[in-house]
Amino acid sequence: MASLGVAAIALAQELVLHEMVPDLGADEGSALVSSRGAEPAAIVYGGEILRAPTDTALQRDERPMQPTSGSSSAQDLGLRSASFHPDRVTALHGAVPYFEVFTPAITPYKRVTSLDGVALSDNGVPYLVVAHAARERVEVVGPGAQPPDGRERDRFWGSVVLDFSTGREVPLPSVSPESRLLSFRTEPATAMHVERDGAGNFVAVLDAGAAATEVRAIFLTDAPRSFFGFEDGQAFPEVRADALGDEVAPLAASAQRDAETFARELGLSRDMPFGDALSILVRHFRSFEESEEPPPNTGNVFLDLARGMRGVCRHRAYAFVVTAGAIGISSRFVSNEAHAWVEVHLPEHGGWLRVDLGGSAQGLSPRNTDSGPTYQPHLDDPLPRPPEYERAIASARGTSLPGAPDDGASGTSGENGGGGGGSGTGPGAGGAGATTDPAQPLDDPGGAPGPALGPLGASAPRVPLSLTIDHASSAVFRGQSVEVGGSASSAEGVASGLRVEVLLRDRDGSERLLGVTVTDAQGHYHGSFGVPPDTAVGEHTIVARSPGDAHLLAATAE
Repeated sequence: MASLGVAAIALAQELVLHEMVPDLGADEGSALVSSRGAEPAAIVYGGEILRAPTDTALQRDERPMQPTSGSSSAQDLGLRSASFHPDRVTALHGAVPYFEVFTPAITPYKRVTSLDGVALSDNGVPYLVVAHAARERVEVVGPGAQPPDGRERDRFWGSVVLDFSTGREVPLPSVSPESRLLSFRTEPATAMHVERDGAGNFVAVLDAGAAATEVRAIFLTDAPRSFFGFEDGQAFPEVRADALGDEVAPLAASAQRDAETFARELGLSRDMPFGDALSILVRHFRSFEESEEPPPNTGNVFLDLARGMRGVCRHRAYAFVVTAGAIGISSRFVSNEAHAWVEVHLPEHGGWLRVDLGGSAQGLSPRNTDSGPTYQPHLDDPLPRPPEYERAIASARGTSLPGAPDDGASGTSGENGGGGGGSGTGPGAGGAGATTDPAQPLDDPGGAPGPALGPLGASAPRVPLSLTIDHASSAVFRGQSVEVGGSASSAEGVASGLRVEVLLRDRDGSERLLGVTVTDAQGHYHGSFGVPPDTAVGEHTIVARSPGDAHLLAATAE
């Protein structure tokens, strides 16, 4: 540890204390390098010293977290969605940027939105919501705080810009639903605190009388290591599948009936062993495959997706949560701008377990991922890994994807826009044109993070985008297609390779995604989009929406 001590002293420029962890290895978590203050000078992970973040400038491709809630049909980066409505776009169209805010990097598992309940839309379609919205204050417990239970924890630096210009509450990304705040500071110093709701969503809240616009939050957080997988020899508790059924929000009668019907088709029941039920669920939803052709439309989107076994990560996670809830397994749909997965609550004080269901193996364009090591907990994945899932894992490895695992529950198929975002229909929507190398940023072939763009609040703004609808069918029958086309441009010229989402808005303001297209080299887009057969008869508005990109603001046309 002599070399560690020397490096730590060079960091802090003063006498430094640190935890003595002899022969710290890559699989032994993170140790503190203390500077005798409320915030440690660094943490050690995998033998590397990771300094406390110091940059306050907005980095290239970084966008502030914003108080505005994302819609269930399209979401800009940094927004949290209050709901997720399913769609039938079962393939990933293009590449999606993902900005990492944690060190060690957890790409692509930054938690932005967590949904734990199932509601019913006016047309009878189950969709996901926050069922347990009551919030509690998350106290800053100090960098040396001992775990509240017997589970070991690993530490992570977090650094994110919070934009309070239009609200007093801003979503705060997290590593796990059980994460603690070990230290928390803001630049400029701003009076605020952090709260967490019953679905595991974290939010930064300005204290009474405080005012702010853009603020950089720098914090040390942790997560139970058991959240990422099982230790050798660990097994699921020998309890019923519905052992935690009391914490599952009731489903509407029709959704419960459909989900129970599908659960029976899989051989699931509430009274079977928990581990067996979870394994059956995971095996089925990991066996999905991405497809340009969605499952046949019977008018029941949940059953169509669950039975059809086609889709990217958001389709898998959505149908998983609905099915699991019907048999009393407590789970959540979790997402960010690039990926969606599920979390499952384990009985007998086992805490939450992150379960990746896979998705599309192409298209992730990660940013800010080479500023430190990638988190690899070296734990076992206790759940089935069918061939379809293994193929996706292998494909992700082939793209040199940061965070693509060698094995274990921390693994991902490299899904990015196919989950919370791929088609723009759920939390964290994103996605644009395909790239040759998904591991490289769209605007930086070298893959290196760009320099800071200036002092906080003085970064180069994104350019306004002009989006038009130049032609659209004036009348169409349910179950048929509508032709929509238009263009995208800015003061800098045409906007090519830009994602465009086409939606149908009812008179009550609710929107349904019809499909996704991409602008061509001249900035034009065009598509033929199917109108769902259960669409209400009457007048509707065609809406075109683009989330923009690193250089262009979002825009909507109707």
